[in-house]
Amino acid sequence: RVALAENTFDVGEYLLRLHNAGELKIEFGSVQAKAVYYPPCHQREQEFGQPYLDILALIPGMTLESIRGNLYCCGLAGVMGFKKDFHEDSIKLGSRLIDKIKKLNPGLLLTDCLSCRLQFNQLLTNKVLHPVEVLWEAYGKGVQGARHKAHE
Repeated sequence: RVALAENTFDVGEYLLRLHNAGELKIEFGSVQAKAVYYPPCHQREQEFGQPYLDILALIPGMTLESIRGNLYCCGLAGVMGFKKDFHEDSIKLGSRLIDKIKKLNPGLLLTDCLSCRLQFNQLLTNKVLHPVEVLWEAYGKGVQGARHKAHE
């Protein structure tokens, strides 16, 4: 069990390990976006850093900012936001973060927590994606660019 745990990684953590070892293909195409990355509370508690910041910074055209600090929570708090009795409290708990995101006014909001994504979709008008979705787009544009150059 210990061996399994020691070889289990978050996707972003794994991609960053590949990149640091020179084994990650980084032929990204441009993604023109002002993006804000929100590291979810559980990720901050696991203390493996914010690997997506390093990986997403490799994408041409993307302006990336991260929300920092332990006082920012989306408020969903596991199942709390799904329960009718706690819904309003969930929104209040997330209000500091929601206000911060509104002030930053990103074209794209990124988080690797699907629960946070649900809360953001409920409370904001910003497009919300998982960082891997942006990597997928950048890889696709990189491949298209390479194909285009090969036909020239």
